[in-house]
Amino acid sequence: MKRSLIVFCGAWLAGGMLFAGLVVRQDKNGHIVLTNTLDRSAGGRDGVTILPSARSLAVPAHYKDKIQTLAQKHDMREDLVIAVARAESSFNPFAVSPKGAVGIMQLMRDTARQYGVINRYNAHENIEAGVRHLKYLYEKYRGNIPLTLAAYNAGEEAVSKHNGVPPYRETRNYIQRVMSMMGMSTASSTPAPTRTRIYKYTDDEGRTIITDTLPARIGGRLEVLN
Repeated sequence: MKRSLIVFCGAWLAGGMLFAGLVVRQDKNGHIVLTNTLDRSAGGRDGVTILPSARSLAVPAHYKDKIQTLAQKHDMREDLVIAVARAESSFNPFAVSPKGAVGIMQLMRDTARQYGVINRYNAHENIEAGVRHLKYLYEKYRGNIPLTLAAYNAGEEAVSKHNGVPPYRETRNYIQRVMSMMGMSTASSTPAPTRTRIYKYTDDEGRTIITDTLPARIGGRLEVLN
C-alpha cells in the first residue's frame, strides 16, 4: 500500500482545537500518526497531499464576537482585524513566532508593553492591543491598507526607510494574503466598483428612452447621464 501524507491547515479532534500545522500520516506499519512537523521522508514529495480544512477560514465564534466588540469600541475595520488575526496565527492564542511574536495578533514584547498588555497569551489583551495598533497605523497612513499592513509586518521604520512598502518578499506576500482575505487586490486598498453608464436617448420622433445599454442605432440625440 502506498503511504500517504495529508496536511491540514486546521482541524478539530476529540472536542479540542488543533491549530494550523497538523499533519496526519500513515506510517510503514499502517498506523495513523499525528504530528506538527512535515516529515518528507515519510512519504516523499509525491506522497504529500495538501488539503484545505473546512474550518480553515472559519473564525471561532468567541473570537469573532470579541473582535466585533473591540473593532466597534476602537472604530476599526472588523474585516481588517479578522484577516490579520487569521494571517498571523490562525486564531491560535498560544502561537509563538521564531522572532518572539506571541498570540493571536502576534505581538512583539515592545508593542505589547506600549498598549499595556500584561499577558500576551491572554486572548482579550492580545486582540485589543492588536486592534489598537492596527488603528494607530491605519490612521497614520490615512487609510492606506498596504502601508498599514507593511508597518504591522515589517515595522514603521521599514516603511519610512523605503518610503512605502519595503521590498521584502515576506512583507509583500503578507500584504497580498491579508488583502485577498478581505476580498481586495493589492492594486488598490479598496475594491474597485464597476460603474454602470446610464444613457438618455431621444429619437427623431421626440420619444425619450433612458437605458443602461448603448443603442445600436443612433439617429436622434444621445446623452450620458453619469
